Amino acid sequence: MPTLDTADASDCAGCGRPWTDVDEGSRWLHLEVTRHDDSNRLEFLDVDFCSQEHAAEWLRRPLPAPASEPLHTVTVRDRLVDIGMALFFGLVVVLAVLGLWTSGRFVVDLL
Repeated sequence: MPTLDTADASDCAGCGRPWTDVDEGSRWLHLEVTRHDDSNRLEFLDVDFCSQEHAAEWLRRPLPAPASEPLHTVTVRDRLVDIGMALFFGLVVVLAVLGLWTSGRFVVDLL
């Protein structure tokens, strides 16, 4: 059995204990629920359990509401990276066209 990193273990959604504390994590279970929200976007819910019994108890109840905060907010740095990448790829296209033009003129001059 692989070794478990207890610092990376999340808490059981059923009992609140780290899942590595129960049977050394041998009965650990991860559950991912995907559903549509009102505006037809996907919502994801990831939970860990220390046992299948705790997962079954959790699934008997209504699913909790998803977090309301956005998963990622676009920062000024993100926009600057986008602009930099667009300029880089634009330069690559310009250099490719210039290379094709030069190659074409070279071939034409040989004839």
